Amino acid sequence: MEYLIALILGYVIFRFLSGSISSLASIPEEPDPTDVLEVSQRFSCETCGTEVIMELQSVTASDPPKHCKIEMTPIRD
Repeated sequence: MEYLIALILGYVIFRFLSGSISSLASIPEEPDPTDVLEVSQRFSCETCGTEVIMELQSVTASDPPKHCKIEMTPIRD
């Protein structure tokens, strides 16, 4: 009985680790640099005051840009 439990537990651990390692080893798909939207958005860094005007934005990445390791705040016109 102990061998059966050990065998089942070993199989579960093996499946978990093999799935985790294969997901880390897979290469993500490259984004298409021409797949962009035209936008006109201004962002400001609350830490240092840097302002950025974004004119093109990737379709897949819609998060605000980061500066000083934090997300920048959108400026409403």
